[in-house]
Amino acid sequence: MKPNSAVKPVCVICGSAKNIEYNHAGGRNHVAWFTVPFCEKHHQEFHRLLESAGIDLRYTSNKLKRLVIAALALTIALWIVLQALREAVHIPEKNT
Repeated sequence: MKPNSAVKPVCVICGSAKNIEYNHAGGRNHVAWFTVPFCEKHHQEFHRLLESAGIDLRYTSNKLKRLVIAALALTIALWIVLQALREAVHIPEKNT
């Protein structure tokens, strides 16, 4: 699905309208139709988190593996959004 060109995209994390990239949050090779607008900074952060979690978005012929990888990547994207919301409403992280 193509984003509506009449609406100026903003980063779902910080609201910036600069350097917006429609990121395939579930992986271009896994869930190509689902994109999320991230600014350049948050797009890079997303990919750093994927790398540190060991999530490889390269294509695999195994359909089940693609679904699992996509779900893991989407979980990282959701986590980034929820962390931003947590900060916006001032919910402190629990100290352990």
